[in-house]
Amino acid sequence: MSNINNHGVSMNNIELSPHFQELSCEQAAAIQGGAKIQLFKGTNFTGTSLLLTINKAGRSTKLTGQFDNSISSAKVLSGIWDLRTNGNGKGGLGITLRPGNYPFFTKALNNTISFVKATLA
Repeated sequence: MSNINNHGVSMNNIELSPHFQELSCEQAAAIQGGAKIQLFKGTNFTGTSLLLTINKAGRSTKLTGQFDNSISSAKVLSGIWDLRTNGNGKGGLGITLRPGNYPFFTKALNNTISFVKATLA
């Protein structure tokens, strides 16, 4: 152990930039295994919103109360999300969303989403 610092290699002159890149908060969250989505009751990200964070891929949640069947837009901050019209996540209509902004859903999905699942983080 006493020779560990005496190998003659200077760490001061090593160029790291070609080997590393900065990550956005969304990319870092995805690498750490998290997924985050913000659901809105109104189109164009208006109305009451619900922020969901899931730390493991494959986790899901049934929407209840004021958010069940009342989602009209979404912002996927990280991860990939599966939104379904059926409360148990099987059958019904669905859509898979990747990171990005979704200011409105089609008529068939608007105000009908009742189940969300982080399929990949």
